[in-house]
Amino acid sequence: MRNHIGGIRRSHVVTTWGPGAIIDFRAPQSGAALSGVLASLEEWDKVAGGASGLLHPQVIHEPRLEKRLGVQGFRLPPVRPSWRGEEPESTVDVLPVVRFPEWLQCPRCNRLKRADDWNKDPGRPERWCGACGADGEKAWVVPVRFIVACADGHLEDFPWSLWVQCRCPKPALSLEMRGPGLGGKVVRCGACHRERSMEGAFQQHSLRALGVRCRGREPWIAGAHERECTQTPRVLQRGASNVYWGVLESALDIPPFSPDPSAEFGPYWPSFRDTGPEAWPVLLGAMKLPEKLGKPAAGLLRTLTEWTEAVARDDVTERVEAMEYQQFRRSLREPVDLRDFETRPAKVPRPFASLVGGVVLARRLREVRVQRAFTRIHPPGGMFRAHQQQEGLLSQRALPWLPAIELRGEGIFLEFSTAALAAWESRAEVRAHFDAYCARLQDELTTEGQTPDEAASLRARVETWRRYGARFVLLHSFSHALMRRLALDCGYGSSALRERLYVDAAPLEMAGVLIHTDSPDSEGTLGGLVRQGQTERLWDTLVGVLREAAWCSSDPVCITGSLTLSTPKNGAACHACLLAPETSCQHFNTLLDRAFL
Repeated sequence: MRNHIGGIRRSHVVTTWGPGAIIDFRAPQSGAALSGVLASLEEWDKVAGGASGLLHPQVIHEPRLEKRLGVQGFRLPPVRPSWRGEEPESTVDVLPVVRFPEWLQCPRCNRLKRADDWNKDPGRPERWCGACGADGEKAWVVPVRFIVACADGHLEDFPWSLWVQCRCPKPALSLEMRGPGLGGKVVRCGACHRERSMEGAFQQHSLRALGVRCRGREPWIAGAHERECTQTPRVLQRGASNVYWGVLESALDIPPFSPDPSAEFGPYWPSFRDTGPEAWPVLLGAMKLPEKLGKPAAGLLRTLTEWTEAVARDDVTERVEAMEYQQFRRSLREPVDLRDFETRPAKVPRPFASLVGGVVLARRLREVRVQRAFTRIHPPGGMFRAHQQQEGLLSQRALPWLPAIELRGEGIFLEFSTAALAAWESRAEVRAHFDAYCARLQDELTTEGQTPDEAASLRARVETWRRYGARFVLLHSFSHALMRRLALDCGYGSSALRERLYVDAAPLEMAGVLIHTDSPDSEGTLGGLVRQGQTERLWDTLVGVLREAAWCSSDPVCITGSLTLSTPKNGAACHACLLAPETSCQHFNTLLDRAFL
């Protein structure tokens, strides 16, 4: 049964609420609470009104990401068609959601039952309690707060009967609130009178003690079979931040890949992409594109040739960040003005000339951000992932496309002097502090229950990271401090700013930071961030960054690292000084230390 239950922002589909994520809604007519998991990509096609896969009109391209991810294009999350005058109940080209969790609770009588066991109205997603309510007012039931997930991305309902050790053929379960905290939340069966509080439910092995094993369930994939899984199932709150992390890949649209001909050729682009240069003149004439696009055939052929040559030269083993860094370095010498990439070099404030090698004002940027998977319990990947986990699947089988969003905005790029960084890294106090940082990081990575081989692999990564780790932590900490300062001056909120780090050691030596903001709107952003990169304003900004980073309201506890004992991958970093919104940081607020600044 299909019901329109609400809407979310398009950009959130890729970052926060992709396939497999739990989303809370309010029923449009009654306001009743609803909860569902966003369905897999195959289900997107089933409700796309016949235009499935890459034939869908909302398709975008980014050649480097396509080659690296092994797909032929990307799909924007659909926009409801009601703005075109269609009926609000139309289910054409919407995001499908599957009810989860299945267990619902009546907030008046506290009873727990599955969705199909409550009262319902035909054609409506809401459920209500027939035993409660008065004067014709229905008592709408709500989704339960507790769910079960594992680090491999599987998801299922909390085992209520097993938790309370109830073996009744027809249990009469309820979740009673008898006091504060988990100890005051008691699961009770009215048939056998067994009861147990939720105290200890969030401990790592609480379900293992009951004999519960992960059954490998994926409710967002229609018809998916249970998978064999060795991970420990964990109890989580339905709305907790560790229930879902999108695994993202992104790239800036830079020369020579910009401008992207798919935007210029529109729906005709697949015909040219999938054919050779010898067929292009014939296709241009047959489709009458010079007349339709208002450009001469010679110009269109030149665009196709330049773009094809750039893609042919693209090496999938070369990091996307390295290509972007080199383009920003070229922009230090001369301005670039293309449709989706416009930059201007700016002067470095004289007192910082020995530290900052150059500044680029990016007046126009296009970023394609793609989701290829997701994780639960632990953040995805990262430089030092201590937990062995599989990434959750967005679809049951590999598809030629992935979900993505197209963002346009502006930014400030700063290149740091590698000579100054090398001199700083050679200082005795810096080496001593970094050695202590790495020792703490190694201790953390070898005390989380992994096998000896996994621990040895992670220790080897730490040793490799030592080549450039000190400058990485320095520039990462500077990036966060700069974002906090810019948020006060440029008019954008802190969650609207995003970092992009370019850091590596020789031979691929990089030392740069891009702070940018973007919007899914086709016109991009308003220019307030670029203005802060102008020489006279940048001086005040950099001085403010260093002044504010020198002291934290939580010092001396913060500067000694005591506040970050729960996150040993950080040094001196807390919410009062360096930590940024999750959407702003590339590394999930890890590998930070204000003491390096």
